[in-house]
Amino acid sequence: MKLASRIRTSIVRSVALGGALSLGLVACATPGDPDPGGAAGPSIELNVVSWATPKSLSEVMGNWWYDEVEARSDGRITFAVAAADSLCSSSEIPECVRDGRADIGQTITDYSSQLFPMATIASIPFLSPGGEAVSKAIRDLSEEHAGAAELWERNNLKPLSHLPPGRLLIGSNEAITTIDDLEGLRMRMAGRFAQYAVEAINASSVAIPAPETYEAMERGVADVAGFPLEGTAAYQLRDVLPHWTDPGVGMYTTIGMWMNHEVYTGLDPELRRIIDEVTEEFNETKSHEFFTEVSETQCDELLDTVGDLGQWADSETERWVSAIDEDLEALWVEEAESDGLEDAAGYLASYKEKLAEYDDPDAPDPTLVCADRN
Repeated sequence: MKLASRIRTSIVRSVALGGALSLGLVACATPGDPDPGGAAGPSIELNVVSWATPKSLSEVMGNWWYDEVEARSDGRITFAVAAADSLCSSSEIPECVRDGRADIGQTITDYSSQLFPMATIASIPFLSPGGEAVSKAIRDLSEEHAGAAELWERNNLKPLSHLPPGRLLIGSNEAITTIDDLEGLRMRMAGRFAQYAVEAINASSVAIPAPETYEAMERGVADVAGFPLEGTAAYQLRDVLPHWTDPGVGMYTTIGMWMNHEVYTGLDPELRRIIDEVTEEFNETKSHEFFTEVSETQCDELLDTVGDLGQWADSETERWVSAIDEDLEALWVEEAESDGLEDAAGYLASYKEKLAEYDDPDAPDPTLVCADRN
């Protein structure tokens, strides 16, 4: 399994408007190709914007996908991956892909939640049992649910994957073991509906992009941080927050990866087939294998730094569930329809069915395994 970071060159180039070209940076024939329209077909280079930091789960997953597409296309598809936050900020990435400044993007879906009700469903707390079930449910419904398929196309996005980065953990300067400990605190939180859950226990949710959290914690902008295990490593939060615990919320957001829909449909059928083939393998097995392997390394780093990873008692998790007096599922349906998802109630019902279909209660969760290592 190839996990080493691969150095890629960020290439920014101007492209004239005209023909099939979109605004900004777009897929185009590779400069210097001696026969761009030859028997093998044209060669293209796709521009990628990603929030991925070195050795992060996002980088590992993205690099495998790029490498496989390049290899299986015999080099007809190559990628220019911009350094994180260099061309588009983490929160701007979906818009960069939609408007053609980039061809492929990867970031947290909740940064542009109005575009992704199909994925922000994962932020409903205490609903999603495991990352693999969430990923496969969103994948299936992107094609099987008519309203979802239509909204993806209307937003000019071809979904490639949506993978939860892990269970929600709480990082703090003092140990947090109950909902009472969170009362009155400012909590950095992602996940549109998980934020409602924070406010239900008389804490306040602070919206801070992941790359800015370390500095924000140092400056006292927030008191505690909600992140998966990935965040303790990718953003070095284990170095600034010495206490980490799992409150039992479960999955609460997803890392999304998308392709500009017009660029995708403009590829010749063979190249689309290769992208679909690699994407299917990625979603079916590879992304989950990478998640487990990267999480093991991140667990080692966390435990070496802070000593242990705590877990709330089930009774405290139930207190948090009981404190939420608003029907978050009904609220998701209302907001999803407002964001353009037709038959949102049907999508929610199908999502739950998919979770039940794909959930494997015997499969070890890397975060829980990490907590048990104490």
